[in-house]
Amino acid sequence: MKIVSLIPSATEIVCSLGLINNLVGISHECDYPQGIEKLPKLTKSKVDVNETSYNINENIQSILEKGLSVYEVDSELLQKIDPDVIITQSHCSVCAVSIEDVKKCLNLWLKKKPILIDLKPNYFKDVINDILFVGEKLNASNEASKVIEIINKEINVIKKKLNSTNTKKVLCIEWIEPLMIAGNWIPEILRISNAENVLIESGKNSKFVSTSDLSQNKFDIVIFMPCGFDIRRTKLEIKKSNLNFHSLLKQKEVFVVDGNKFFNRPGPRLLESIKILCEIIHPDVFKPEPSLERWVSVNLSE
Repeated sequence: MKIVSLIPSATEIVCSLGLINNLVGISHECDYPQGIEKLPKLTKSKVDVNETSYNINENIQSILEKGLSVYEVDSELLQKIDPDVIITQSHCSVCAVSIEDVKKCLNLWLKKKPILIDLKPNYFKDVINDILFVGEKLNASNEASKVIEIINKEINVIKKKLNSTNTKKVLCIEWIEPLMIAGNWIPEILRISNAENVLIESGKNSKFVSTSDLSQNKFDIVIFMPCGFDIRRTKLEIKKSNLNFHSLLKQKEVFVVDGNKFFNRPGPRLLESIKILCEIIHPDVFKPEPSLERWVSVNLSE
């Protein structure tokens, strides 16, 4: 079975099922696990990701307003690879290639059409179900069940350790400028980490907010987790931002995580995201491993 995955989270799901050798093509954003680097890249972005977060958002909105896609699919290479299965998503037109983009490419084909797997998680439970769904479609249901069993077992261990901790209010920022609060599965994994999310409900799409929204709400901790940015890039964007975070987040504990690798990928590594949250929110109970460099504390006055 030849599999093409056009979204990083799906690539990680496929590999967690032991099917890395079945992958014959990936997206330009797929970078985990090791061993997939040399696979053909079938997508590219129309947006310069080296721009500031503000300019990236402006460019994306301009493309979407024209009714166009943010991404390009290499239809010729896709046809040459001739996969049996293509996995993509319809959750977000900004995050990755959409199911509609793929269908447009397939309409050009004369050969037998591959199976399309469309992922669209909103809740954490949807992510779990997606792993099972992909496992079923790829004839790897037993492997998928084992992955879920491990995730559930580790979450139960985490919850027991959290029994003696106090709940804290946490604000999670998914985009820096304009300011966007993380939604979807983030409020749920915060709840698992014994934290109360601020400004948004579970399952709701991430939303833009104003600086006054921040000043009018109480929270203890702020975690920056921009979609597509690693820790270094996020810290740089915070410094370059026109928003006065030093004043807005005065007397708050502020942290930066690798949103690109963990929180914004609805796949098996959301378990690691929960562990990261626990290390940040409850450091007396969950001792961090500095060598992993998965999060950093930030002093906004520097």
